[in-house]
Amino acid sequence: MAEFFSSSFGKMLKENSNKTSKMIQGQSVFEVTENAPEGFKLLKKGDQFYLDNLHKDHLEVFTKNGRFKHVLNLDGTYNVEKTAKAMKQGRSI
Repeated sequence: MAEFFSSSFGKMLKENSNKTSKMIQGQSVFEVTENAPEGFKLLKKGDQFYLDNLHKDHLEVFTKNGRFKHVLNLDGTYNVEKTAKAMKQGRSI
């Protein structure tokens, strides 16, 4: 996760999120504490996310209630294929 937080998107998330006590797939879950900067609407205050442990190439994002929301690539772009797969599996935190 430290490597991700050194990227430009990662720095923005690090400044606007806190680590929770939850762990998924051995990865820490973070909660968004501030709405993302203008122009980036894929994360809202209260959303939760973690770095996928298997591939380490995307973030899985959930609502504050733990329902799956979507998958983001490490540059902050929406990942259509992985989002569809995760929705089909009915993932939740």
